[in-house]
Amino acid sequence: MHVLGELRVDTAARRVLLAGTEVVLTAKEFAVLEQLVVRAGEVVSKAEILEHVWDFAYEGDLDIVEVYVSALRRKLGAGLIGTVRGAGYRLERPEAAR
Repeated sequence: MHVLGELRVDTAARRVLLAGTEVVLTAKEFAVLEQLVVRAGEVVSKAEILEHVWDFAYEGDLDIVEVYVSALRRKLGAGLIGTVRGAGYRLERPEAAR
């Protein structure tokens, strides 16, 4: 279980709670969030997310990561996932988000 402020991510049960309310995510959305949660506060590149969520054989558009991050922002709130220009994404720790 990963707890970041009001966000709780149970990787074993594949459940996400925000302020006590369950947030329904697709399998890919959960997988992207999981990559960010396990490295909360660190920058995770698009390439790293693609490698872990899709696979090495993925030959599609790298912007697919942006699509899923955008969906997560809509469901979890825009301030939770930050963009580090030219580097990737960072799940903001609650103390940093304040």
